[in-house]
Amino acid sequence: MRYAILSDIHGKLRPLEAALADARQLGAETIIVLGDVGSDACFDLLRSIGAIGVFGNWEVSRWRELSATNQQFVLSMTPMVAGDDFLAVHAAPWWPEGLSNVVDFMEYMLTSNVKWRQLFPYLDEDEDARWQALAELETRDKQVLFHGHTHRREVWRIGPTGRMVRLKGQHISLDTRARYLVGVGSLSRPEGSAAPGYALFDDGTRTIELREVS
Repeated sequence: MRYAILSDIHGKLRPLEAALADARQLGAETIIVLGDVGSDACFDLLRSIGAIGVFGNWEVSRWRELSATNQQFVLSMTPMVAGDDFLAVHAAPWWPEGLSNVVDFMEYMLTSNVKWRQLFPYLDEDEDARWQALAELETRDKQVLFHGHTHRREVWRIGPTGRMVRLKGQHISLDTRARYLVGVGSLSRPEGSAAPGYALFDDGTRTIELREVS
């Protein structure tokens, strides 16, 4: 199976269309969106192609601005999608017990007086959060975590000795002895890169490619 994993579109239809066209050309069979979609037009397109995905902080705070159809779609979204050997989330693979949709998250925010960064941490900035994400992978017996939110395309590898290393390059071959944290980047406001981008994951060849689109 080939997966195209997109995030942080923020209403930018053109780069979304470019990413989907690129993914189709490369044989992607499943589209996973990691939240912060940002507009009815983008949600309409994603629904029309059968994309699956998770909600981000944009959906939690602004889902009521969408059309009735897209509101229902967002209400059906979960905080995490799990594959055979991967997890896919907006920010991090943990949240307070009992929260399962955008309404739960907002009510928790309002009643618990927590800050956004507590519910949606930035894995590129917080080493402790990266180690907690690794612990979630180990607990759930998964090899790869795909996440958005940071607007950065970056990969952290944790090998059998427990050393965490940031990998360079856009092509990653997965080592069965290691686990990986993969930031898929942003299609709207990329950080640390000159172009919008997404991740292409092939679970047959065990490879990840960080793609750029124009």
